[in-house]
Amino acid sequence: MLSLEQFLLYTPAALIVIAIPGPDMLLSLARGLTQGKIAGIVHAVGVGCGIMLHTLLAAFGVSLLLLANETAFWFLKAGGAAYLVYLGIMQWREGAPRFTSNVPSLSYSSVFWRGLLSNSLNPKVALFVIAFVPQFVSTSPGSASAFSQIIALGAIFAILTVAAYAPLAIAAHRVSQWLGNQPSFFKYFNRSVGGIFVASSVALLALERKH
Repeated sequence: MLSLEQFLLYTPAALIVIAIPGPDMLLSLARGLTQGKIAGIVHAVGVGCGIMLHTLLAAFGVSLLLLANETAFWFLKAGGAAYLVYLGIMQWREGAPRFTSNVPSLSYSSVFWRGLLSNSLNPKVALFVIAFVPQFVSTSPGSASAFSQIIALGAIFAILTVAAYAPLAIAAHRVSQWLGNQPSFFKYFNRSVGGIFVASSVALLALERKH
């Protein structure tokens, strides 16, 4: 479906984008730190599924229509910003890890949906898929359809994202074990992450659609 040349050009570029910190990465780290490595990995999988949702929408042209329409783009931004504020409040209120307190953890299904929604409601990801992925679509004779190439490229991006975020969540879990019974650290960590999410919502509202 993809040529070796496409794969070799696309993979390093995708890894560079993945390495840029953002809300999805912070949430995976936070989940691994406060609830454990499995929760962090589950969140990363949710993010990967969100990327695939953006990819499917882009392949069908829905994302392009959303981003081309001012009203639809505004609602997408508003929804994403509101969800970031919600996540920020939830993170701010989060207690210490389960091994240092009796605060109940989120179910893995809730962790997964938080990952999926935080990614799928982010118009920056939609803009990335529309602007970045098609650059690696081949139009040479004998190439697969543009639709199938976009799906394949999006899948690679999603898999690489999960493969990058999962070790971060595991490392965060190990750090939390090393910190031991330090509820004050987790209190300030959660409040810092919550504040970053709220600040990110403001930045998201300032995002302009591409003409």
